[in-house]
Amino acid sequence: MKSPSPKTFQRKLGAWYSKNSRKGLPWRKTKDPYRIWVSEAMLQQTQVAKVIPYYERFIEKFPTVETLADAPPAEVFDAWAGLGYYYRAKNLQAAAKTIRDRHGSRVPDQVEKLMELPGIGRYTAGAIASIAYDHPAPILDGNVIRVFCRYFGIEEDPKKPEVQKRLWKIAGDFVPEVSPGDFNQALMELGALVCTPRRPQCGSCPLSGACAARKAGKQSDIPLRAAAASRKRILYVCGILEDNGRILLGRRPLNGLLPGLWEFPGGEKSPGETAKTSLTRHLWERLGLNASPQRRISAVRQVLSHRQLEISAFACRWSGKGNSNGYIESRWIAAPELIHAPLTAGMLKLAKQLYG
Repeated sequence: MKSPSPKTFQRKLGAWYSKNSRKGLPWRKTKDPYRIWVSEAMLQQTQVAKVIPYYERFIEKFPTVETLADAPPAEVFDAWAGLGYYYRAKNLQAAAKTIRDRHGSRVPDQVEKLMELPGIGRYTAGAIASIAYDHPAPILDGNVIRVFCRYFGIEEDPKKPEVQKRLWKIAGDFVPEVSPGDFNQALMELGALVCTPRRPQCGSCPLSGACAARKAGKQSDIPLRAAAASRKRILYVCGILEDNGRILLGRRPLNGLLPGLWEFPGGEKSPGETAKTSLTRHLWERLGLNASPQRRISAVRQVLSHRQLEISAFACRWSGKGNSNGYIESRWIAAPELIHAPLTAGMLKLAKQLYG
């Protein structure tokens, strides 16, 4: 089967996109490169439906590069709380500061300049350049990789450098000079809605007539899936400390895991420690409190990209004035308000179990 020319590919994809693109996505209503960049950062490894309310709140709070660059880091992490992959928020603000200081608060329009910014790789740079500035810059995310691998019958691991090089070449050859942003968004949309990882809807695909994977009946086998990486298991203990209906929280440091978010105070259990001994140590080291864990009252799991936290919560007796040596700050908060606080995902699960 002979593949159609890039122009035929573009025409068929464009016609499909004009009729089937998802409506109501707020970042598609703007050409502001800052807002497009924020949306691309949020959409990495996160579903569209979850991103929309976060995006709207984030843009309302930080409407420009300057407001994001000038914001206290803790406020940025608070606005990001619940989206996960918190390095994205850290990189977003670091890049905003660079844009403010070196580019006069204007998001660069060239792929090379964009890639010099923290957290912006070739894909994100191409998305900003094509969607916001109409430059014919190619993109390659998971959706686009899947479309191209199936369309061209590429059965090798798409993460291999030589395969990546081939895919970027294809993306560059196919992106048009006119409306490249629409073309790139159409590619991503096709992968998200039709050419899905499992059970692709080939009957609804505008490109199925020339798709090598469909012809060979290998839609479910392409692209080749790498074996899932094992996650490190971390045992975490935390204390539920109450005072007249208020519960003590600590804000995690801005460097390290889950930066700037709030948690019931505690820490990772070291080998050889019992859970209660570990919690007693952490509450002393991080808060200066003499605590006596009584009984475990709840337990949850939080799955991160390469880690799995197994969190055990203990009711505690405690004494002392305390401090925040191991946290950015600590705060007493009324129990009913806990489910609205910017807690880590695992701690929010605990809060809902205990006080929801």
